[in-house]
Amino acid sequence: MSISKYYNPTIIASLVKLGAPVVAGNVGLVLMGLIDNAMVGALGYVPLAAAGISNTVYFIATIFGIGVLMVFSANIAAEQTKDAPKTPSLITASIVINFFVSVFTFAVLLVLHKHFDVFQQTELIDNQARPYFKILAYSVWPMFMYLTFKSAADGHNLTWASMVATFAALALNVLLNWILIYGNLGFKAYGLVGAGYATLIGRIFMAVFLLIFCVYHPKIKFNFSDFIGKVYREHVVRLLKLGVPSGGQFFFEVSAFAGAAIMAGWIGEMDLAAHTVAIQLASFTYMFASGISVAGMIKTGESWERKQHRLTLEIGRNTSFMVSVFMAIFALIFVVFRIPLVRVFADEAGVIAIASNLMLLAALFQFFDGLQAVSLGLLRGLNDTFIPSIITFVVYWFVALPLAYILGIHLELHMIGIWIALTLALILASLFLYRRFIVIAKQHLQT
Repeated sequence: MSISKYYNPTIIASLVKLGAPVVAGNVGLVLMGLIDNAMVGALGYVPLAAAGISNTVYFIATIFGIGVLMVFSANIAAEQTKDAPKTPSLITASIVINFFVSVFTFAVLLVLHKHFDVFQQTELIDNQARPYFKILAYSVWPMFMYLTFKSAADGHNLTWASMVATFAALALNVLLNWILIYGNLGFKAYGLVGAGYATLIGRIFMAVFLLIFCVYHPKIKFNFSDFIGKVYREHVVRLLKLGVPSGGQFFFEVSAFAGAAIMAGWIGEMDLAAHTVAIQLASFTYMFASGISVAGMIKTGESWERKQHRLTLEIGRNTSFMVSVFMAIFALIFVVFRIPLVRVFADEAGVIAIASNLMLLAALFQFFDGLQAVSLGLLRGLNDTFIPSIITFVVYWFVALPLAYILGIHLELHMIGIWIALTLALILASLFLYRRFIVIAKQHLQT
């Protein structure tokens, strides 16, 4: 088997050029969460656990919308390969969809806030989580706006724009956390609620930054007058047909991990705090895979639209090779430095003991987590979202969640049992999804 199938320097270079800013931007987003947890964790493990469950529930509610918006960049990139592209109308259609998705998601968040007790957390966690969660609910509006304009910029291969927005917001977030959590510069110490305000302001900044960027950048043909009579129904339908199944993919996976967090809260406050630390560290490495996935999605979207099927297959293989290398490095780091990493976020011996054991399982699933993320991105580039959504539904809801309950709660293996179930689900998802990409790409080589 030729190594060039998996390592083509030209393809790798193009993926790095496009994906590096996306990776950097994604890392910035996760750093916001990591820094929030480190600064909130200084208040104690109860505020840390409350932040963990709040963010978990928040992403259960928002992840479907995120998945819907994620397909826009590949479609915008593919549109530009046509002789007469209708990119402005496509961007406008994405903004229209964004509005309705935002309204729906915000309503869901308000309902969840009112009935937060349904997650059956301890009284201490519930009391601190509710006000923080309410602030997060309002941040969905700027977060979704940011994602839509990020897709417009990424689709024009201007991936560096979201990176700049993210790191500027990261600096702002750290400053605001220092002021609002601890009560510096004459402000009241708001504790966990202060972290919520900092997050809201940071997301507003990111959304406004990218909005201005897209309006004024000469490469992006978009302006506010496009809203008047120029939203073509075909583009709205096209994006929804791809976006809704994509939203399902994200929801099924994230809800499984969210379910793990809720079960952790049933076990105890320290277990939930440990899960919060370990999942944040695993999310940090996932952002590398996600950034590489976006690059692969855009490149396969362009080559697929041009019917360059052999190139599409090569891009997929090279993208998978790249993510495998990155995730292998992270797996080694997780094994060797797991205890020092955990100590950054927690001081309690019980939390450190549980989280450091979870880091070993996180190391085990790194490769598979990266491969499934990239495979989903490649399939979106091929406009294949329905069957992948079925795969993720079966793997995460019929394997991960029931097995997590059986092992973690019923057999009392606690967090280790829950994470074993998540690891198995990632293995199955990655193998099924990558095989689907290879099969589709090879089928078109023969036509």
